[in-house]
Amino acid sequence: MLVLHTWMFSYGDKHRPPKGFLDLSIGELRLGVQLFFVLSGFLIFRPFVAAALDRTSAPRLARYVIRRSARILPAYWAALAGSFLLLRHLGHPMQIDVAHLPVFLLFLQNHFEETMKHLDPPMWTLAIEVSFYAALPLVGLLALRLGAHRGRLTVLTLAIVAGGALSIVLADLRHWPATLSTSLLTHLVEFGAGMTAAVLLHGRTLTRPAAVATLLAGTALIIMNSVWHSRGLGSDSARHLIGDAPGIIGIALVLGALVASPIRATVLSRGPVRWLGTISYGVYLIHFPAIVFLRGTGRWPDTLTHELLAVMAITLPMATLSWFAIERPAVRWAQRRTASARGPAAPAADPATEPAHRRQKTGELRVLRPQSAENYN
Repeated sequence: MLVLHTWMFSYGDKHRPPKGFLDLSIGELRLGVQLFFVLSGFLIFRPFVAAALDRTSAPRLARYVIRRSARILPAYWAALAGSFLLLRHLGHPMQIDVAHLPVFLLFLQNHFEETMKHLDPPMWTLAIEVSFYAALPLVGLLALRLGAHRGRLTVLTLAIVAGGALSIVLADLRHWPATLSTSLLTHLVEFGAGMTAAVLLHGRTLTRPAAVATLLAGTALIIMNSVWHSRGLGSDSARHLIGDAPGIIGIALVLGALVASPIRATVLSRGPVRWLGTISYGVYLIHFPAIVFLRGTGRWPDTLTHELLAVMAITLPMATLSWFAIERPAVRWAQRRTASARGPAAPAADPATEPAHRRQKTGELRVLRPQSAENYN
C-alpha cells in the first residue's frame, strides 16, 4: 500500500498522463486489499475449523476478543491521534472536528459522508476488517454446530462468498450509496474465499506437482485479473459485477500452494522480509500521514524514486517504534491475560488411531505469520 499510495500522488501530480507498464503494474498493487481480506478470512477462521473438524475445544470468545483488541486498538488509536493533530496543524481538507473522533474510534467512518475518506483514508479497510472480526464468532458457532463434516463447512463458507457476490450485484444495480457499498457486505467474497481455503486445506497436504500447478494457476488468474482491469478490457458493467473475482480465486490458490505443500518460501520468514512483516501493521497505519506531512510541508520530492525513499524514511522507523513501544507490549499483555482462558485441554489421542492429518507436522503457515502468531492471534 505504501508504494501504491505514493505512486498515486506522483501520477496525479503529472495530470494523469498515459499509463506506461510501470504505472499499470504499480496500480494493480491495489489487489493488496483483497490479499489482506483473504488472508484474514483464512487465518482468523482456522481455529473454528480445527475445533469443528478435529472435535477439539471451541475457541473462547473472551480470549478471541481480548487478543484481537490488543492487536488492533492501541496502535490504531495512537495513529488516529497523530493524524488528527497533524491534519489540524496543516489545515488539511481531510481533517475532522473533535466531535467526529468517536466515529473513528468505533470504526464507523465508512458509514457517514462527513467522515468517509477523511483523517487517514486507507483506514477504510481496517473498519471492514473489524466488522469481520465482530461477525466471525457467529459464523464460528454455526460451523461448530455443523460438526466434523468438511462438506457442510464448505457449503457454509461458499454461502458467504455467494452473499458477497449478491451484495456486489445489488450495489451496482440498485446504486447503493458509498456509505453502504463500502462495507463488509461487498467484501464477503474475499473473506469467504479465505475461509473456504481454511476448510479445504485443514489437515491436507498437496504433492509437489499439485502445489506447483496450483501456484501457477493462481498466479495466472491474478495476472489475468490485473491485465483485464488495468487495460479496461470488456464493458464497465462486466468489470463492476465480476469485480476482482478471478484475482481473489488466484490469491486463494496461491495461499493453498504455499501453505499445504512441500514448497517452502523460507525467504519470506527471514531477514528484512520477516522484519517488514512484523512492522507491517505500523506501516499500514503510518504511511499515509507521512505522505500528507511531506506534501503539506513542501518536502515532497519530484521523482517517484525519491518520493518512495522519503516516505519510507519516515514510515519504517515510526512503524518500528510502534511495534516495540505499543504493539508488542499490547500483544504480550493479551497473551498473559488470556493464558488461563484457553479452556480444558483436549484429551490426548492414541497415535495408533489418530487420523493421519492430525499426526502431520505443522508449521506451513510460518511463512505467512511473522513473529509466530502475534500478528493474528
